[in-house]
Amino acid sequence: MKKSLLFILFFLGSVPLVSFAQNLQPKLQYAIGGGATIDGNNLLWGLHMSNELNYRLGKRTSLNAGLSFYQSLGNLENRAVNVFAESIDQSSGIFITPSLRYEIIQRDSGFKLSFGAGPSLQLGGEAFRTRNIINTADPIPMTFVNKYQRIGLLLELEAEWKTKNPNLRNALAISAYGTDNYFPWFINATYKVRFSVGRK
Repeated sequence: MKKSLLFILFFLGSVPLVSFAQNLQPKLQYAIGGGATIDGNNLLWGLHMSNELNYRLGKRTSLNAGLSFYQSLGNLENRAVNVFAESIDQSSGIFITPSLRYEIIQRDSGFKLSFGAGPSLQLGGEAFRTRNIINTADPIPMTFVNKYQRIGLLLELEAEWKTKNPNLRNALAISAYGTDNYFPWFINATYKVRFSVGRK
């Protein structure tokens, strides 16, 4: 009888501990990633690199600090303005983005689907060449150069899953940045590798 009672007490006492351990997640995570970007306003494509520090606030919410760099590499269509001039179209920027993320889906397998949103500061610019809009008969194109220090809105949908390493996770995100009453100005597809930092 005593052995049975001890077994039941031990079992009941251990169940919450096991359940709690399974739900433990690191408070702090760091992610590095990269992928492709489309500049929808200028019809350019390019690559970007991202860094992200994630601090868990609750069971489903987290606060993120992101820093990314984007550089265009080409345009999405052949926009040479005349046969004698190559296109100089390009855009680039450093984006500083604090955001709040909420996990919409959490699976026992470790799969998560989360949505994030926050303001984003772009430090960068663009240059593009177009036909002379003042004198359409003039074969010499016009060149525009814009420098930006502007705040926009970043929205992100991210899927995350486990790897064989318990301290390492993979993620794939689609994000969009809009500013100056234009959304989305940039669309990003990003592959991330996320590391646990510190203790759970």
